[in-house]
Amino acid sequence: MSLTSFVYKTQDDEVFGGNAGGETPPERQTVEDGPAHADLRIKLKPKEALQVMIQMRAMLSAGVPLLAAMRSLIEHATTPESEKVLRKITTVVEGGHDLSYAFDCLPNCFEKYVVHLLAAGEQAGALEESLDRSIELLTNQIELGSKIKAALTYPGFLMFMTFTMTLGILYFLVPKFEGLMMKRPDELPWTTKLVLSASQLLHSAPELVFGGIITVIAAFLIALKSKKSRAVIFDAVSKMPVIGDLIFKAYLSRSVGTLALTLESGVPILTGLEHARQVSELPRLQAQWEKAAVTVRDGRPMHTVMCGKEMPPALTQMIVAGESSGSLDSSLRKAAEFLDAETKAALNTFTSLLGPATVVLAGAVVGFIVVSLMTPILTMAKYVG
Repeated sequence: MSLTSFVYKTQDDEVFGGNAGGETPPERQTVEDGPAHADLRIKLKPKEALQVMIQMRAMLSAGVPLLAAMRSLIEHATTPESEKVLRKITTVVEGGHDLSYAFDCLPNCFEKYVVHLLAAGEQAGALEESLDRSIELLTNQIELGSKIKAALTYPGFLMFMTFTMTLGILYFLVPKFEGLMMKRPDELPWTTKLVLSASQLLHSAPELVFGGIITVIAAFLIALKSKKSRAVIFDAVSKMPVIGDLIFKAYLSRSVGTLALTLESGVPILTGLEHARQVSELPRLQAQWEKAAVTVRDGRPMHTVMCGKEMPPALTQMIVAGESSGSLDSSLRKAAEFLDAETKAALNTFTSLLGPATVVLAGAVVGFIVVSLMTPILTMAKYVG
């Protein structure tokens, strides 16, 4: 086992109740894909999960003991799904487990960063504060998702109409020109041949075309539901212009904010770096936090590996200032706020460019077909003239 793997395994054991010797108590044993008590059948929408966490935070802030608060929330659950979630959490906590472990048993209800934030808060005795931060992050995530969905509504409708018009042109319009164009097939440009081939395929095997389209869409949706596949897709998209900047800064902001909270709560920095790595999700960002953990483990300053070309210079400078003054937690908190503002700015840029870009793309598709059809017709008209 490598040094890095040993460090992370030891940190996970500490967070979820293990010991430095690597032995995990029987009641906290995990399976390959998650905790032994995990229930994949229970699902909650992000807004419902947020509501559960807000209610839980309110009860704990009022001084109500955890189990009493859970039983009260079960009685006042607003939906059957919320009641199932609360009952599952109560059962797991009554069995002697931590609240973070109970949340981890519901992977289709709560994000992984919520689990790690709660685990960090339990370690430091700051459960309410970690709940507050989890609620803040989840609220920002829901708001960001809502803004992105709203921004995608018009472009999505426009692309759907473009797709429909393209199929209509290929199926109804192109065949009317096919007889005229095929008199001299060898003289046709490659663009015209491509359009004619697409039209012929659509006429001869429509079930194959639509079956392929449905298969691609279904495969994409299934891939998005898998956390590993989604991380790979997002990592690839995060390297693209504009939208990539938005995705990367959103995940970086989340991980930096998580690290700040863990350090403010008194959690060791290596454990905090592991939490940051877990919540970042993007493979290349996770690799950056892994390097930071190894660097800190070797006794070197963290900023030495946080100065890559992808990292915002302001983040690096804040880490340098925090390490120099001994106030790394507050510097990271300011860095997280700065990255939140950068994320919002990147979102505004993305939404402002998305509409015009979609119009250009739609025009390019339809224009390509029209030009491909008209080029040979105008050529023949020239010869006739």
